Amino acid sequence: MTDLDVTVAIRDRLAQAAAGTLAALALWALAEVWGREVLPERVWLCLLSLVLVQSGATLALAGPVGLLRGAVMSLWLSLPATLLTWSVASRFDPASRLLQHPQLVLALAGFVFVALPFLVVRAEGRGRMLDYASLFAATWETALRFVLAWVFVGLFWGVLLLSDALLDLVGVGVIDRILEEGVLFYALSGAVLGFALAVIHEARSRVSPYPVLRLLRLLLPVLLTVMVLFLAALPLRGLSGLFGDLSSAAILLATAAAAITLISTALDRDEAHAVNSPGLRSSTRALAILLPVPIALAVWALGIRVTGYGWTPARLFAALSAGLMAIYGLGYCLLALRGGDWTARLRRFNVTMAVLLLVASALWLTPLLDSLRISTASQVARYAEARAERGELPIWEMTHDWGRAGQAGLEQLRQLAIAQEDAGLIRALERAREVDSRYLFETPELPLTEDLVPGLVARMQVRPDGAGLSAADLAGIPQHELQSWRDGCARPLPDGRPGCALIRGAFSPAVAAEDQAIVLFLDELGRVRATHLRRNAAGDLFLRPAGDPRQSGGLSAAPELLMQALDGGFAIVPSGQQALEIDGMLISPRD
Repeated sequence: MTDLDVTVAIRDRLAQAAAGTLAALALWALAEVWGREVLPERVWLCLLSLVLVQSGATLALAGPVGLLRGAVMSLWLSLPATLLTWSVASRFDPASRLLQHPQLVLALAGFVFVALPFLVVRAEGRGRMLDYASLFAATWETALRFVLAWVFVGLFWGVLLLSDALLDLVGVGVIDRILEEGVLFYALSGAVLGFALAVIHEARSRVSPYPVLRLLRLLLPVLLTVMVLFLAALPLRGLSGLFGDLSSAAILLATAAAAITLISTALDRDEAHAVNSPGLRSSTRALAILLPVPIALAVWALGIRVTGYGWTPARLFAALSAGLMAIYGLGYCLLALRGGDWTARLRRFNVTMAVLLLVASALWLTPLLDSLRISTASQVARYAEARAERGELPIWEMTHDWGRAGQAGLEQLRQLAIAQEDAGLIRALERAREVDSRYLFETPELPLTEDLVPGLVARMQVRPDGAGLSAADLAGIPQHELQSWRDGCARPLPDGRPGCALIRGAFSPAVAAEDQAIVLFLDELGRVRATHLRRNAAGDLFLRPAGDPRQSGGLSAAPELLMQALDGGFAIVPSGQQALEIDGMLISPRD
């Protein structure tokens, strides 16, 4: 290597390390503002998507085409991904509930990962953008570079932690400061990742995915044998335990996906690199021919589930996956049966399927394939057409997981229940809003004891002075919650006062101060707990745990905090939303 080559290599390493550092700092900044309402959640999610995709694609392209050109080319991927994030985030309020739906996150990740090899081929100018050999090489080389780079990041932190332990033996705590500062953790991780990617690219002639592909090929006969055994045992075992179970369909689809991956690795980028031993070649063809069978079984199992229980987001995602797998399976099987130059045709078919996967992933994130809306319409129709009883409806999921579409569906169910005089469904809809736990929702309600509410009204200490509490304020609150508050009131504080307080205030901007409050009470360990309660204009009750927004988890404080609140030593201060401030501690509703 000449002096010029060394200079260029050092420059590229430092440039990519700097790019990794900037990307990591951007992620750190987003993490710091999370939950503080500095940015609307929808904007925050879009910025997160933009930073992740733009930085990832830039680092993937920086080695082959240079950092600046890679950053510009990456916009072709990061901007569409950000627009799709903006689209799908509109389904939720708050928008952050998007992150609780793995199908949506997986679809966005799938869109990025499938599109990235096309972008790499286009940026590097390897050949036509739809050339299978170029796409195959770009996919595996990019994946290998990132896997090795992340392994190196893990090793870096392992060495640093070991060094910290060693220096602690002699009382030197320099590394402790690095580990305690979140910004340094992000910055160092990003710098090491970028640096590692640059070094791996320099050694690209010696770092090849070929050994990985060869090892994967050895698994092909194993999977073929297992599949043959499964199909042979299926008539003896029967189908009763297979059909109607979504997990069975998921296992079958995962098996089919593994088979597709192994077949593709066996055929490699072209005939010169494909398997050439008769045994492996025959196994590859046999596996391709058998591929439609597990997919057909998965489709059947899923169909029985949908027929019996209607659509849900998970079933819709499984149906989309099964549809794509069915196209894969039929294509592989027909091409393998046709013979001739079937391997070349299968490679071209893989390109077509990659484009189809890209389109399907994008559509899943647009209103055209809104799984929440479709699922809600399906469940409402089941009740309206008397195909489902009240207990068969996913009411809790519609209330807490299905976003805006679910809320609209609940109102439709409520109107249907009123028209049909279904008091049980009306109560179930109300209870789903009252509790934040599926377990509590499914637990049968116990009748309230006659003295529970009057006893709480009598013992609960209300602040600020002049504010009141009536039995109507406690109407609809689950019995287990009321019992927790009553038990807290029965536990004395160190000064003898009851261990409970209700503090009214405009903590949430959604309703007026007189329609909400934070309840502080002692638990069985003598720690202060907090619950936020509010009623909207329609009278619907909402209960949420409350705690310090700067810390994870709910409030767990010493009894002195409650004593200070009872003495008037509190204020209502902004913390994104309004928070109760007592002796420097913030208490605000949790999302």
